[in-house]
Amino acid sequence: MSKVLLVSITAFALAVIASLCVSCAASAAEKGFDAANPDFVKIMDFFIEKEVDERNSSMLNAKQRELIKIASLTTQQSYELLKRETAKALELGLTPIEIKEAAMQCAPYSGFPRAADALKAIDEVFAAKKIAIPLKTRATVNNDTRFAKGLDAQSAIFGDGMRERAKGGPAKMTPINYYLVTNCFGDYYTREGLDLATREMLTLVILVNLGTEPQIKAHINGNKNMGCGKDFIAAMIYECLPYMGYPRTLNALACLNDVFDKK
Repeated sequence: MSKVLLVSITAFALAVIASLCVSCAASAAEKGFDAANPDFVKIMDFFIEKEVDERNSSMLNAKQRELIKIASLTTQQSYELLKRETAKALELGLTPIEIKEAAMQCAPYSGFPRAADALKAIDEVFAAKKIAIPLKTRATVNNDTRFAKGLDAQSAIFGDGMRERAKGGPAKMTPINYYLVTNCFGDYYTREGLDLATREMLTLVILVNLGTEPQIKAHINGNKNMGCGKDFIAAMIYECLPYMGYPRTLNALACLNDVFDKK
């Protein structure tokens, strides 16, 4: 066999092998993220479902755990994993309204863009499962009532000191305090679909995912005022661990200790 022919055959064989490798890679990618990244998915799923979820199951029920995951994934802008979790949440019995309200609750804390993209991802899952959208409105306020209703919600969580800030009415309030009453509490906390305690739980989830320590401490107090004990709040924080990582988890636990151990 001539040297030229041998080189040609070798080159052809290498080209075939390379083509097969590309084809296999493309095939795995076409099957989806899980098939393309089996080692990562195995570690992730085991940690979330077998370690974190099982340890927290005595403190958090299945619905609470799923809502925490949806809020965490929305805050972390992980929309592909959010689609995966939305499908799982539906299988576990969460309603479409509960799922969308959890994502909407993120808007005043992580901003409209993250919540909007999350809602779009959720809508894609709903469409694939033939769930009719838009869902029935859950709003309970209008432009004339959102201030009073928002102040009621804020005061129910943080006490009547909130009413003191609003004593002079909107005209006498700083812009941030006015927006907190009307938009943050008036537009979101007053909505149907999730109760006030659940919304306050999700707010803390969003904040620990963001790592905003002053606000974390404030809303640990808010959850405490809603009847949540230290162990329950710790379970909430640990449920967020897979989505926000260890540094923010450690910071949130330090905030928890500061609030509950403060004399």
